[in-house]
Amino acid sequence: MSTKKTIKTLLLLSALAPTALLTSCATTEDGDYVTPIQLTEKIGGNWVLNSITQTDETNATEMVLTTLLNFDSFGLALNDGGQFTVTGNAPKLLPTSGTWELDNNFVKSTGDATQLLLKGSDGSARLTVTATPGNNPELGFQLTRKQGGQAFVSYKYSLVRVE
Repeated sequence: MSTKKTIKTLLLLSALAPTALLTSCATTEDGDYVTPIQLTEKIGGNWVLNSITQTDETNATEMVLTTLLNFDSFGLALNDGGQFTVTGNAPKLLPTSGTWELDNNFVKSTGDATQLLLKGSDGSARLTVTATPGNNPELGFQLTRKQGGQAFVSYKYSLVRVE
């Protein structure tokens, strides 16, 4: 009987030995922690107008305004510390200076668009971010005007960074 017990023990040890040899004592180096890139890092900076389109939301007709009404002079500075300034001679659809913030500093897991909030002494605006710089160097946002909760006109801005 003791021989059977010894054989069983040897078989068990021979089955477990490769497992013990295949495991490593070294720890895996995963690198250092890097903080995620925040949307404010991508959106902040100086921007000039690339194009602007007005959409009549009641009948879905569009009109390009880029070369009309001095829109081609539009500039937007979104500075560190949350300050912004609108420059140029374009019609005043947005506050001209004040503070800015995003409703969420990261891409939303729900897929909802980020809102850019501009607050100035001459009013405030809630802009829907439609494009963030990355592979495409464009910042896009949309201003939608509503009356009684119903959208009647929107402006789609496309901006490029000024170096």
